[in-house]
Amino acid sequence: MEIIILSKEKVKPSKPTPPNLRNHKRCLFDQLVHETCISPIFFYNNKKKSLSEINNANIIDNRLKNSLSETLTLFYPLAGELSSKNSTFVDCNDNGVLYVEAHVKGVTLGEFLQNPDLPQLIKFLPQNASMGSKMNYVQILETPVSVQVTRFDCGGVAIGGVLLHDLLDGATMSKFFNTWAMIARGDDDGIEKITTLDFTSSSLLFPNQNLPQNFLETRNALLFNEEKSLLRRFVFNAIAIEAIKMKVSSENVPNPTRIEALTTFISKHMISATRGVKEISSRPICMVTHIVNLRSKIYPQLLNAFGNLIFLAKSDYIEMTEVKLPHLMGIVREMFGDINSENVKALLEGDNALDFVLDMATQVGKLLPVLDTYKFSSWCNLGLYDVDFGWGKPIFVAPFMDTIGSLNKQQIILVENGRNDGIEAWIVRNNEEMLELENDEEFLAYASLNPSVHVP
Repeated sequence: MEIIILSKEKVKPSKPTPPNLRNHKRCLFDQLVHETCISPIFFYNNKKKSLSEINNANIIDNRLKNSLSETLTLFYPLAGELSSKNSTFVDCNDNGVLYVEAHVKGVTLGEFLQNPDLPQLIKFLPQNASMGSKMNYVQILETPVSVQVTRFDCGGVAIGGVLLHDLLDGATMSKFFNTWAMIARGDDDGIEKITTLDFTSSSLLFPNQNLPQNFLETRNALLFNEEKSLLRRFVFNAIAIEAIKMKVSSENVPNPTRIEALTTFISKHMISATRGVKEISSRPICMVTHIVNLRSKIYPQLLNAFGNLIFLAKSDYIEMTEVKLPHLMGIVREMFGDINSENVKALLEGDNALDFVLDMATQVGKLLPVLDTYKFSSWCNLGLYDVDFGWGKPIFVAPFMDTIGSLNKQQIILVENGRNDGIEAWIVRNNEEMLELENDEEFLAYASLNPSVHVP
């Protein structure tokens, strides 16, 4: 598949950022994220046939650029830059975002989505896109957001973005794309309902700190892995998810959520894959972690807070033996339960948040040589399939994960599918363990490996 770049330009906010908003303070949780990007790609069928038949492509591109410019006025830190990775604030200088226009040659949207070739997804992202590689990280600091609009001859459209995770989390990313789409399609009622973003609460509640060097070293060792990795997409349909919920449930956890059940099921089979290729004596214990959105757990709720308002839930240490699903489900339920409103309230007192993070890092750091980790995050319920620029909702949203440039390789992202009847697990794992997983018959009895995307 060949993608031809047609143009590149900077899109700036439609109105200059006021001087009093020039410096946007980053919060503690912004600091804890390190040298990674969030890279969603939205695929649209555009039932109106080809763009050339229905609308002049230039008109559509101008509409997208103009609406992006208006959106950046609302999300003004995203049009700024970071002076360095350790900067405590964003210089909201209206530098703008990179906007790329591209065209797919010789392949229709439907053809690409037949058992999609996952390594090819990077072609739908801006060419300066770094998914965390050291090489281009400085460039990403200077332009924290880049987008690429790619058109297929059949009328299909792909919109991909590379957004610096140091500035925002999945919730803010979704709000950014939904706001841009709302303005682009001229949804006046929706635009009137856009709530003013909260740019200050995160840094007031969780101010940035001087992070000790030993913490930074532990964080990097936990998050980053330089082994060769593979990316695989596994799809669990609604029937499979209900069956998994039954398998993991018990008297103690009779009604697990979909995310709890899938986290448990995938972790169990990841443990089996690890045991299949490694001597247990080398890494006898493992840990499950999951990113948790704190916005609804703080009182009063901060649903419109900008930035990274997330926390890492971690499980108790699990022995790398044949673990039973209901037992593992209990561990996962306890992991999520620890991030409750009462505990979050305690984090807000003094330097408790920093102390908690440092203490956790110290504990984990001591065990890193013998510890394996299964790192989960969920894009479910973020409204990503509501991002409608005027030609319908996306039929496929891909959470691109780089297996080459990025060091942040051992992770699992859960995201809904376009038909709202299942959940996809995008898994990056080292080569040997992934080969074990994709040949696990019990796992594949519930998960489909990279099926074709339904194109209506």
